[in-house]
Amino acid sequence: MRSSRLFSFLILIFFLTHAKLYGQQSIPFDQQYLLSDKVLINPSYTGSTDDIVLKATYHHQFSNFNESPNTQTISTHFNAFDRVGLGAYFFRDENGPITLTGVNISGAYHIPLTDEENRSESQFSFGTSFSFFSQSFEYSKLRPEDANDPILYGDKSVFLPYLNLGMSVAYEGFFAGVSVQDIPLGENKPVVNSIEPSPSWYYLNLGYNWELADSFFLDPSLMMSLNTNSERMIDLNLKATYKDDLNAFALGVSYRTAKDSHVSGGLSVTPFLQADLGRLNFTFGYNFGITDVFKKGGDGLLVGLGYNLENFINPQGFRYR
Repeated sequence: MRSSRLFSFLILIFFLTHAKLYGQQSIPFDQQYLLSDKVLINPSYTGSTDDIVLKATYHHQFSNFNESPNTQTISTHFNAFDRVGLGAYFFRDENGPITLTGVNISGAYHIPLTDEENRSESQFSFGTSFSFFSQSFEYSKLRPEDANDPILYGDKSVFLPYLNLGMSVAYEGFFAGVSVQDIPLGENKPVVNSIEPSPSWYYLNLGYNWELADSFFLDPSLMMSLNTNSERMIDLNLKATYKDDLNAFALGVSYRTAKDSHVSGGLSVTPFLQADLGRLNFTFGYNFGITDVFKKGGDGLLVGLGYNLENFINPQGFRYR
């Protein structure tokens, strides 16, 4: 009986640890960039189009657990004046006894590379953002054998400010971006138990928008993320899109691999779909775990909903010259 309880405890700790590594990082964004907006992982995309972009996402992981990780975001960004974009997002992330809530404020500057009206397809951008969030740990959700363990009486919450930097480019169908997330401002405070520090993350994305035929496009892309704790993830993505002047429909798939001290190899396959109906847009994805340990935790899903408003804040629009 005791060995069975010990095994169950070790399995729980493993999943909570990996939920933090692959779902609840310092700023807990995993694959939301596929369905929502890359502004969550790179501030240079702030105001990358002329509209006021509104997005909301929900990401649920490891469905076999009662208190599995889930993340909600609400974001907006827009062209504020001349070539400057401003934006903000709010998020809440729950992972067992750990809860993160916070806000991010971002700004970016965009340099057009051509005189074409659709500047999002040809521009160089750089930006920065500041993240402010609190993290709390509910010890009441734990059922320890030793109720007097001193770790149960540590700080129940911490306040964490971070700086994020990024730049991106799009030109003749090619697009790329690089960013550094979670640069600590001041002391790099511990995340959970006064032992493990919160790592900084580095993101690199590359891709190409290939026009196969009139109104049909194919987008192969790669997203690589790594951090100062020597963890690395690579997403290989492929998306096919049909679009006309008003609407767009896309189907895609993402294959994820990871490498750290616990895992090396494929983690998941995520098919996803997107639909733009005028200014309204909807996205959905489903995570299928492909390793035994992640299959035991269960699959996950991602949902996104957005709306693009006409830019009443800066009706004069983007300055090309």
